[in-house]
Amino acid sequence: MEKILVELCMGSSCFARGNAQTLTMLENYIAENKLGDRVDLIGHLCLGACSIGPNVRIGDVTHSGISSECVLDLLREALDTQEGAV
Repeated sequence: MEKILVELCMGSSCFARGNAQTLTMLENYIAENKLGDRVDLIGHLCLGACSIGPNVRIGDVTHSGISSECVLDLLREALDTQEGAV
């Protein structure tokens, strides 16, 4: 099974707009649910859309201006979709 790639913008604008909290929430969620074998979480200095951040890319889809809780919902959805495809 291919891992789901979650790319979190860690540039100063996105970091200040909420990705600092999103990073902590994602790390905790992945650890608590033992998803390290299913999810790769990486940071970027910039995803190129600073004015509409915070930005997160899950798989091939970039999401902008969303809350930490919303990111967790999107990750859960991606995990559910992946399970359904197996």
